[in-house]
Parts: sequence; C-alpha cells; structure tokens
Amino acid sequence: MNRGNGVLLLVLVIQLFLTAVVYWPQQMRVVADPAVPLLAIDPADVSAIQLADDQGNEALLQRVEGRWRLPAQQDLPADSALVERLLQVVAVEWHGYPIATSVAARQRFEVASYRFQRSVTFIGDDDAQLGTVFLGTAPAFRRIHARSAADDAIYSIAFSSFDAPAADNAWLDRRLLQVPEPQKIRSGDDFALTRLDNGDWRAGNGGTPEPRELDALLVSLANLQVDGVATEDQQRSLAQSAPAFSLDIETAGEARQLAFYLLEEEHFVHDRRYDLFFTLSAYDFDRLQTLDSGRLNGLP
Repeated sequence: MNRGNGVLLLVLVIQLFLTAVVYWPQQMRVVADPAVPLLAIDPADVSAIQLADDQGNEALLQRVEGRWRLPAQQDLPADSALVERLLQVVAVEWHGYPIATSVAARQRFEVASYRFQRSVTFIGDDDAQLGTVFLGTAPAFRRIHARSAADDAIYSIAFSSFDAPAADNAWLDRRLLQVPEPQKIRSGDDFALTRLDNGDWRAGNGGTPEPRELDALLVSLANLQVDGVATEDQQRSLAQSAPAFSLDIETAGEARQLAFYLLEEEHFVHDRRYDLFFTLSAYDFDRLQTLDSGRLNGLP
C-alpha cells in the first residue's frame, strides 16, 4: 500500500468514527424505551380536547360533570366511546419502537407542527395544555403515523384519522334519543300504549297489541340513531314546519316527545329536551311511520 492510499484509509476511518459519535446518541434514543405512550398524561386529568385538520376545520370536546360534551353544539353529548378510545391510544397504549426521528420524516409522514393531517391537543384544569399529538399519513389499513409535539420519535400506531375527526358533528353521540324502556307511548289519536306492572302492554281501547307490531315499535325506539345535527338553514325551516308524526313517551324518569319531520326528501327528528333538530335515516323514519296502528290497538 502506497503512502497516498494509507492517508485516504486513515481519513475514512476518522470519518466513520465521527459519524458514529454524532449519531450514536440519536440511535440510542430511538430504541430506548418502546413501552411508553405518546403522551405521559393521565386521561383522568384531561378536561378538554381540541382537534384541527389540514383544511382548517376544528372541533372541541369538554368534560362536564364526568361526561363529554360539544360546547359548539349547545353542550350535546359526545360519543364517550370514541373519546375514550382516543385517550387510550394516546395516553395508555404503547406503540413499539419509533420508525423515524428526523425532520425530513416529519414532513414526509405529515406529523410536523406545520404539516399534519390532525392536530390533537389535550387540556387540563385552568386551561393548562397537557400535550399535543400530530397524526399524519396512513402506512396501512387502520394504521397511522403519529408524533408527540414534545418528541422527535415518530410511530406507526393502530389508529385512523377518521377516529379523530375535526368536526363537532362527527363526535355526536348518535344514541342520545334512544328510548330503551318506555312506560307509555302515544301517537296522537292513532294509538296509546301502557306497560302494565307485569311487563305486558295494554292499548288505550283495552286491547292487547299484536306482539310483532309492538316489538317493531319498541325495537325502533331502543335503537333509534341520529345521523347528525341539521344545518342552520334546515333548523330555521323545520322550526316553522309541522311534523309528519310525533310520539309522546313516558319513561320511569321523564316525559318526552319525539317529533319526526320530512323536509325536501330528507328526514329529521326533534326531541323537546333539546333545542336542535337532528338528521335521521330514511330507514329509522319509515319503520316508525309505517307502523300499523290497528295492530297496536289490538284490532284484528
């Protein structure tokens, strides 16, 4: 080996050594502790969650007396299962080893503070920010890239941006109008039903409701789901409209009225416990509207 080659070899060895010294701490950080959630917070300490997307849409969830609410929609109840799933993924579950830590990777996977698909900020008492998580691209079905704003580590987690929508309407508890155990049900002059102490039902005319028709009514009420909240224009139009039909219902704890509307071939429902009108599927609307009142009254 001539002197020139020896010098080049020495330079190469020095470069490799310097590279190892510079990058060794970062590599150690990547593999340091895989059993750590995205945010080191207690879900019980979270009192509000702010969500935003790359289109400028936003949503806000607040915990009020132990229940999650939508302040932008008159404190309607949010779907607690969706909220708890989000908290579980961010603050409880660990997601294995990070897949990257570089600035370039943040941009590529869209988990940078200036480039993201979802930004989710968790807030505690006195509006204290507990942490922010960025959700980005999807490497596979039901998986998404995620990064805490306080860390460089980027993870591939079992979650989806659809599970963290930046729209209040998407967080609405779609079961909020369900009636699982009615005691009395009346639909104008069509039928009036009362549950007896032994669990049987009796019609207002003294007849016994036909079992299949009664079961269709009870199942429909117990599984009633809204699709969302009507738009502002629809709210105004519906407030001036008469319902297609309505149901007056008594439960063990309260009296309720569900009024059902048809507006420009769309279906809506209003519960007098709330000021807002809700959108409803044609299926839920039709299966209540088409009930046979004669059979419910026990007529042949």
